[in-house]
Amino acid sequence: MKEFNYQDYLKYEKLKTKEQRGALEVSTKSKKSTYKVHQPHDKIFKIVLEEKKEVIGLLNRILKLKEEIKEEEIEKYDNEYINYMFQDSESDIVYKMKTKQIYFLIEHQSKVDYAMPKRILEYETGIISKAIVGKKMTKKDHKLPRVIPIVIYTGSRKWDVEKYIEECQEKLTESEQIKLGNYYVLDVNDYTKEELEKDKLFLSTMMLLEKIKTEEELIEILERVIKKEKQEEKRNILKRIIKLILKERISIENQEKLLKKLKKEGNDMILEVIRKENEKQRREGRKEGRQEGIKEGIKEGIKQGILRIAKNLLKLGIDIEDIKKATGLSQKELQNLAKNNN
Repeated sequence: MKEFNYQDYLKYEKLKTKEQRGALEVSTKSKKSTYKVHQPHDKIFKIVLEEKKEVIGLLNRILKLKEEIKEEEIEKYDNEYINYMFQDSESDIVYKMKTKQIYFLIEHQSKVDYAMPKRILEYETGIISKAIVGKKMTKKDHKLPRVIPIVIYTGSRKWDVEKYIEECQEKLTESEQIKLGNYYVLDVNDYTKEELEKDKLFLSTMMLLEKIKTEEELIEILERVIKKEKQEEKRNILKRIIKLILKERISIENQEKLLKKLKKEGNDMILEVIRKENEKQRREGRKEGRQEGIKEGIKEGIKQGILRIAKNLLKLGIDIEDIKKATGLSQKELQNLAKNNN
């Protein structure tokens, strides 16, 4: 929404038809822009609020500060950017303190708008974004601009819109409701290395890796993590972290050693699961064989299942000696399977 001055308002009043009142075109030196007009009386407030004395009177009445704001302490803020971003708003005026990054947004409403908390938030972030463009928050004492919004409402219904956006947001049951703009912090400096390593969250392990400074200690931690981590998904994440994220902190030789450990530990876990499953099947097979008199058939079925598993393990490149331990198959049986796989 472009700035709509008093001359534009007079021109608007002369227009007769509803269609003409829907959009008013005003020619400028550089380009032709379309001005969207919501309500004629909205512009009354724009015109009045061009006067700093009126704005000062409004601010002091609303804010009730110990020391009242003086006329010379504020200036009209160039809100062309804000208008461009929020073209559908009815009207807005922005003033700022001359010596501080404090902005006063004055919005007129002739109708109840339950989206007002969201709109105000959008205005605030828009003003703040424009004010700090090109600037960096490099020191703790650097402050972000503050926006103080004021809504002037002149409708017939009572204004019953929530004043705080948190009041009209969904709530997380049985949880502290965090206010908009606030945030939780999980600070690695609040934990010792030992606490992070013992914690069950995999995320804590990753935080620990960030805390480690030397390659030697980093490798020690990773070796312990590799040994205890049982979940395949997280082991795959570890592989990616070692190969991609930590490649600048760990030598290629040590990377390869860690990746081999990951592979071996992973294979050992697979083989241990298979070994336990085979033992279970044998026990159940012996039990069922005694009960139903079909012991040989059960044994043969178990053997065929073991052979299929062994074939798959050979395809994965797992060492024959490890497969022997897990399956109980002989060297000759595994060699024959390896030939058949080729």
